[in-house]
Amino acid sequence: MKSGVIQYERAYRQLKNKIESGLLPVGARLPGRSVLCRELGTSERTVRRALELLEQNGFLEIMPRKRPVVLSASPLPQGQALQNARRADPAQVDDLMRTADLLCRPIYLRGLRLCTGGDWRTPERILAQMDPSRPEDFWWLSSRLGRFFIARNENELLLRVVDSLGFRGKEPPRSSLEDRAQYRSHIEALLQAAKAGGVPEQVQLDAVFRQYRIIAEQAEGQQFHQLLSPCPMLAEAEELGEQLSLAQERYSTMCLDLLGLIAIGRYQPGDHLPTHDQLQKTYGVSRDTSVKAVKMLRDWGVVTAAPRRGISVEMDLTALQRIRISPESIACHVRRYLDSLELLTLTVEPAAAHAAALITPEDTRRLQAALRRQEEQPYEHQLIPRTLLDFITEHIGYDALREIYGILARNFSIGRSIPKLVCRDINPQNLEIYRACREAVEQLPDGGLFAGKTAAIFEQIRRLIVSECRRLGYWDTAMNVYDGASLWK
Repeated sequence: MKSGVIQYERAYRQLKNKIESGLLPVGARLPGRSVLCRELGTSERTVRRALELLEQNGFLEIMPRKRPVVLSASPLPQGQALQNARRADPAQVDDLMRTADLLCRPIYLRGLRLCTGGDWRTPERILAQMDPSRPEDFWWLSSRLGRFFIARNENELLLRVVDSLGFRGKEPPRSSLEDRAQYRSHIEALLQAAKAGGVPEQVQLDAVFRQYRIIAEQAEGQQFHQLLSPCPMLAEAEELGEQLSLAQERYSTMCLDLLGLIAIGRYQPGDHLPTHDQLQKTYGVSRDTSVKAVKMLRDWGVVTAAPRRGISVEMDLTALQRIRISPESIACHVRRYLDSLELLTLTVEPAAAHAAALITPEDTRRLQAALRRQEEQPYEHQLIPRTLLDFITEHIGYDALREIYGILARNFSIGRSIPKLVCRDINPQNLEIYRACREAVEQLPDGGLFAGKTAAIFEQIRRLIVSECRRLGYWDTAMNVYDGASLWK
């Protein structure tokens, strides 16, 4: 499958080139979205996102219920296209800036470590073109360089989460030739150290992320409005899993969630599932979607359904372990799960250290009591890592980071939806993880120790899940949902 990110950028560039070359002159109306979809060979969602970016950059004017009109053959001067935009609250700007520092730094570092051999050609070529005497090109290329190392992780969710913070395409409004030359020297030293297999110095890393801070400190509120985070859009996990249609993804998501509730014992054989009306309200889906989800469960023999008799559970976890689930039918869900686990393990240590400063002794006692109670229950013990993750998320002090972690926590529950990944009994691996969760919480209020142990827990979980997905035959199909290498190559 083509990457949604690549399709979106390609659609934007194709339309932008037509406008700049005069094929779409100023004053011309663009074709309707359905026509653009056919011409560009992509989805309506991708076209819509490309049009929004063209509007933000001053090329188009978009009015409700009217086709977009070409406004300019060149991007408007910075700020001019934003005159009517609402001003950003300084607290929101600070929130995004601090989120970027906690979230992007470990992702960037890992991208650096992953580069080998010929991978360095692209960043070295970008660096060679960064001329401090040309500020506009200089900062644009700097942004592209940073994006390369984010994309080098080959994880579309990571790339979209970083983009959602809104710093992409922004540049410091004011900077001197000396500032840019010094910035470039730090970047060059960082790349040389990473290429040689060494550890970049802190001053070099600080220089990379100082660009975010400069943007935030120098930008006027009106210019900064686009840095307001669209993080809630990530809850839809758009573009992941386009191998399945959106409708199919909705009903398969609902189906797998119900399967997970049965697997952990929330519903036992003989119990009735909620009615279709209740399912539609709970999952926010249409009747057609709930009917398809129940039909999938019925085809697998998990439930029976009949008019006026309701939907009855037929299987327990032991029986569920024996059903054959086609890897293709859950590929997008497994990929989202794996991508989320990777983002979580990369960033949870700084996030947990930050959250620890806001956790009170009473909060800690409540968490310890919840973990003890869950460990004693025959099914709820499986929820212990999610409880720890929810606790961290609840105590994150930055709105953007908390929003992102809320999505990661929800995606973390995908694992319970795949019966072959669920174990009702407490096995030695479970015991080790639960013990580690208790020990991590015991380290509070020491944020450093708590964060380090928490990071080790989720890395252990990620390794176990990757191993199980390979053993069960899910791994290759999940990796085919999109081509991670195409994000950076």
